[in-house]
Amino acid sequence: MGTFAPEQCRWIIAPLLDAGMDLDRIRTLLFHLGFQGIADAERSVPVALTAVVRSEPADVRAAWAAVLLRMMLADDPAG
Repeated sequence: MGTFAPEQCRWIIAPLLDAGMDLDRIRTLLFHLGFQGIADAERSVPVALTAVVRSEPADVRAAWAAVLLRMMLADDPAG
């Protein structure tokens, strides 16, 4: 699998930006998502996907759900 094109990346994270998150916080969330996906392999996938935003406000949790959906829809990464 290659990497996403810059315009795909912007589209994927747009809900979090719209929710007021800055890029550093978004990078941290995505890092934690990847780390938990590796470290918590025995946990159920839905729990692991949402665990990184469990303590965030409702608008951020909703934005995170939109980001996850967009990641799945962006099935044609460039590279």
